[in-house]
Amino acid sequence: MRAVAIVLVVASHADDLLVPFWTADTGVADLDGVDLFFVLSGFLIGGILLRTLEATEIPWQKRLLDFWQRRWLRTLPNYFLFLAINIVLVHEGWMPGLLNVNALAYFVFLQNFIIPLELFYWESWSLAVEEWFYLLFPLAVFLFIGALRRHVKGVFLWVTLIMIAIPTLLRFPAMDAVATPAQLDLLVRKIVVLRLDTIGFGVLAAWAFHYFPAIWRSRRAELLLIGLFGYTTATLLRGPDSLMYMGTWYFTFSAISMALWLPALASWERVGRWGAPIAFISRISYALYLVHLPVRYLLDWFVVRTSKEAAMLQYVAYWAICIVLAMGVYLLFERRFMGMRKGLSRRILAT
Repeated sequence: MRAVAIVLVVASHADDLLVPFWTADTGVADLDGVDLFFVLSGFLIGGILLRTLEATEIPWQKRLLDFWQRRWLRTLPNYFLFLAINIVLVHEGWMPGLLNVNALAYFVFLQNFIIPLELFYWESWSLAVEEWFYLLFPLAVFLFIGALRRHVKGVFLWVTLIMIAIPTLLRFPAMDAVATPAQLDLLVRKIVVLRLDTIGFGVLAAWAFHYFPAIWRSRRAELLLIGLFGYTTATLLRGPDSLMYMGTWYFTFSAISMALWLPALASWERVGRWGAPIAFISRISYALYLVHLPVRYLLDWFVVRTSKEAAMLQYVAYWAICIVLAMGVYLLFERRFMGMRKGLSRRILAT
């Protein structure tokens, strides 16, 4: 699922490399790779958090701090590395963008919390959505459990439903300012407080898997078919005259449908000879997500598409450079920080 998501994202930002010599529009409605990331992240993080919550022999403050340090060592080093890279590229004029005092918002993930800045570092909008979810959701769960003194199962479910309901309801008044698909993308799709629900549906799937594993496993084929039908239907309902639907219920229906794929995908342990390439792409997916746009813009400086062959050469070079650089970032930078997590966990959780 992660490998498919990153391939969709990287491919979607390079369609125009093949124009005008090759047809970029296949006529098939796009599967949103970022939303796939959101649902999958929610599922994985939800499972980790449920196991963390049930380790009641450890003080809740230590468990929460350990959860955060593991998430932040996974995500923040790469984020700030590429924030610096993007600043340099924009400052030197090698990438489009604008640098001013508002760029400070990128350092605290406020670039699209309620107002879209869109100065540069375009792909960071989705990382802001995830980071705010990682911060707010576990904090709310721990605090509600402590205040209400209820069992994890019920509190976790109610907090998840609240995190789903609030963005869903807020999208309706937000659509009053939307008149075009471009405005929908900027003012709704990429706003943190309006998109937390997509991750929430992944968390809801983790809750179902944790507490009802028998149903999860026995009904995975039926749930997959329902999810595929649901996503196809939700996508076919989109159109130039359905902006309100596209900015409101579409996000809900598509996220539910993707979450229904998880029982089947979570049980898919062996994929034959394709296992190694899929695992490799999945492993470098975060670095690849951050690498691909700088590479995409820099290529325009050096290659001119004068023929069909030149366009294809640039497209192949785009993929090859992105993968090689992402592998380098993963091996030389990202993995080093991830390796620190176990040691920090031992220190934090020690009594």
